[in-house]
Amino acid sequence: MDEQQKPPTPPNPAHTPGTGKGEEKVQTEGTHPGRQDTGTTGEAERPSGKTTSRESTGVNADKENPVDPASPHLPTP
Repeated sequence: MDEQQKPPTPPNPAHTPGTGKGEEKVQTEGTHPGRQDTGTTGEAERPSGKTTSRESTGVNADKENPVDPASPHLPTP
């Protein structure tokens, strides 16, 4: 090969050794704050659950008090 032309380098691997999977993290660290397990659903008995605003926003409402008391109440449709 010419001195100026180098062979292409292979791409980085898709999986880095030592990086855990998402389902392994739940088993070792537990679920995220704001997620609640409600059992299973359907014939296949898939896991089901609910989430609170803590899961969606990352804000701990009890600690941070993010809602202005002067704000009007807007019910969900």
